[in-house]
Amino acid sequence: MKRKALSRRDFLKLAGAGVAITVPAALGYKILDESKGEPLIERSPYVNQIHTSSLDGSVPILLITNQDSENHFGVYLTEILRAEGVNCFHTADLSTLQPAALGKYDIVILAETLLDDEQTEIFEGYVASGGKLVSMKPDDRLISVFGLERDAGTLSKGYIKTASDQPACAGINSSTLQIHSPASLYRLASAEAIAWLYSDRDTPSEHPAIALNHFGDGLAAAFAFDLAMSIAYMRQGDPEHVNEDVDGLEGNRSVDMFVNWIDLDRIEIPQADEQQRLFVNILAQLSQRPLPRLWYFPEDKKSVLIATGDSHSNPAQFIEDVLTRVEQRGGHMTVYYSPQIVSDAGRAARWTRFWLTDHVQVVSDMLGEEFGSPTPFIVNDWRAHGHEITLHPYVDDDLEDGWHLYWKEFTGRGYAPISQTVRTHRILWTGWMETARVQATYGMRMNFDYYHVGPSLQKKNGEWVNGHLTGSGRPMKFIDEQGRIIDLYQQLTQLTDEHLIPMDVPGWGGWPNLSAEQAVEVSKYLLDRSVKHNDYCAIGGQFHIDPFQLGGDPAEKGGVFLEGTLDYARQLGVPILSAQEWLNFTDIRHDTDFVNMVWDSNASTLTFNLLPRNPADFTLTVLLPIRHAEKSISALSVDGVTTSYSARLVLGSLEYVQAILSAQEHAVKVIYS
Repeated sequence: MKRKALSRRDFLKLAGAGVAITVPAALGYKILDESKGEPLIERSPYVNQIHTSSLDGSVPILLITNQDSENHFGVYLTEILRAEGVNCFHTADLSTLQPAALGKYDIVILAETLLDDEQTEIFEGYVASGGKLVSMKPDDRLISVFGLERDAGTLSKGYIKTASDQPACAGINSSTLQIHSPASLYRLASAEAIAWLYSDRDTPSEHPAIALNHFGDGLAAAFAFDLAMSIAYMRQGDPEHVNEDVDGLEGNRSVDMFVNWIDLDRIEIPQADEQQRLFVNILAQLSQRPLPRLWYFPEDKKSVLIATGDSHSNPAQFIEDVLTRVEQRGGHMTVYYSPQIVSDAGRAARWTRFWLTDHVQVVSDMLGEEFGSPTPFIVNDWRAHGHEITLHPYVDDDLEDGWHLYWKEFTGRGYAPISQTVRTHRILWTGWMETARVQATYGMRMNFDYYHVGPSLQKKNGEWVNGHLTGSGRPMKFIDEQGRIIDLYQQLTQLTDEHLIPMDVPGWGGWPNLSAEQAVEVSKYLLDRSVKHNDYCAIGGQFHIDPFQLGGDPAEKGGVFLEGTLDYARQLGVPILSAQEWLNFTDIRHDTDFVNMVWDSNASTLTFNLLPRNPADFTLTVLLPIRHAEKSISALSVDGVTTSYSARLVLGSLEYVQAILSAQEHAVKVIYS
């Protein structure tokens, strides 16, 4: 549409008259359901936990939890399995379990819970008759099945170390790894240790952390600690120290919960991810059926770089500058934008100015001279180029009031829709999970508030550390204190310019006092660990827009760090994604199941269906074990058509072939010979 020419004087007159124009969209009051464009009413922040109604054994794994257990974290094992791509399990509550159902499954996983005599007999009989049982902190009534004897006491704030002679431990980091669940103390009777407990980073104990035992015709593996609780606490921080400002930065942040919680000598290791992979290695070792998995990243990539940048009311030209640099390197970026808060009348005036700018031919520099904020037309153009422009709320005074205020301002400027990823200004955090609950209520689905920043990340010897504050480089949904899964993924931000580089920006730390070139070396280090040393982490990058507006030395440093990180990711073949793109992939992968899995041992043939909950224009990479029952893959067909598969991928002791399939329903057949 051709824009009508308008004089500067007439433009300003009309723009000023905007205060009298009552435009509902300009007031921005309503929170919208982005899928329907309707007012969102009391959106629940929680995932609806549905137990499988038909326990028919059509998948290899049955997870049993107890909603009445004192330990509420058992349900988090579902998220651990999905994070590892083992999307082939059913769930049942202990209270409704029928003994006949157990024998239909290759493996039964039992969350931490107390058992009565009848339940103890059921599980004992299952293993004795050939079943495979994996239990978190088994009830003492059952420990003979696991080949253990109980010692008095527990170990808190311990470590584990894998046993080098165990097949499941191959490829798992051999350093001691932190656990954040109290561990029961056992002695080996007939069992063998897969991992050992350490009382601290360097002091071994005589007590197994994970043990495997032959019992009757079956096998039983026991974790001395609750993996689900340990992973939740490792990722989400110390629940005993919420709302405590102890990290040396003013304000309660997520990082405060990791002071004296994350071992700074282990922060470079994705400890939670390593322990989850060990768990799945054990499952693969026990399964009678070959255990397929979904790979962590798109196609055959070993990492992704998530490019994000907070913008505090920066004029459009500086946002455009940064986005252009990302585009030139084949990537997309998320800009978390904080608009300047104005009155309803002021917002209506801005909305009118934006409308006139987007629809009437005016001099291009008039916008920058008058207010500089991006117009809805500009924002939509950035989105059309694949970038994400969304909200960066201030919650300094009150969590919910801050969200309401900034939501109103952002949407009232015509910037809607607000997408589903978020980073809070100053990464302020309330409670253990209160911030996550509020964000999920507002429709957020991925959070970047867990963030590597501040003086608490310096060792006592003066060395600054880099790595994975949460013990993880991959997304998982939050779980709250009551054991409810929150429908919001946590994704760590590992690379933050404000932490690494001193600049003339208010509130900027630059604590390690690195040059921009040295900061790029930190980026290279983390990307190398993921791609070349098998950490397999998504790397979250923070590249603020503010230094580019300041110009001079800050802009130069910001440009070197941004471009150096992007260039190295591109050199390694690492995709550069916006946060929304990473969320989209994560969601499809999380919600895709392997169903109807049949293993014909006589024909050495595995068949199954790949079933995305919401089919999409993506690809998913299916990992298939190269060998099973002393045979190797000889043929693969998808939907009846012989399909090629790529070279092997080694995950510890397990070797896989990779089949890249569209995120649609497929029938898969694998022949071993």
